[in-house]
Amino acid sequence: MKALTIFITVLFTLPFFGCKKNIADQQIIPIPNGDFELWDDVPNLLSWETNSCPACVPPYETYIVQKVTDVSKGRFAAKFIFNNVYNSFANNKFSIPLHPTLLTGYIKSNIANGDTAIIHVDLFSRNNIADNGNFYETSSHVNYRKIEIQISQFSSAVDSALIRIVGGKKQDTELYIDNLVFLKNN
Repeated sequence: MKALTIFITVLFTLPFFGCKKNIADQQIIPIPNGDFELWDDVPNLLSWETNSCPACVPPYETYIVQKVTDVSKGRFAAKFIFNNVYNSFANNKFSIPLHPTLLTGYIKSNIANGDTAIIHVDLFSRNNIADNGNFYETSSHVNYRKIEIQISQFSSAVDSALIRIVGGKKQDTELYIDNLVFLKNN
């Protein structure tokens, strides 16, 4: 009976030791508005440069980087759509204190046959591209899933990052993105 009690105790405490180790093995490098929670009243995505114009009124849809409540976590996410004229994009360039190993986030998608949505990362050292990483979404997924974009490790010294998200170029392509964050493996 005593052996069974010890076994059950070890069985239940073992996962907690694994979690602590994983947290200690990675450093989080925040991305300004990487959780897509901050929007103005128009609504425009804050901290990101986009080609979306919710207030514009030409004969085609210009609100192409959209604030949505269909999220993986939090209250809002960003939805990138094609408006039958041009694809949507968003850029976020910001300073970083250290070189990340990967970019993680959550996406779901409806990708038209033969289309591609892209998430691209450039890391800079004094305005020169030092490292990068890419993710290509070519298939549809109805539920959010975690993605990890490996970032090259050619340079040890970086000072800023640029994340570029590009929606597809075909009708009905939609890309939802939420909770982007850089991680540095120790």
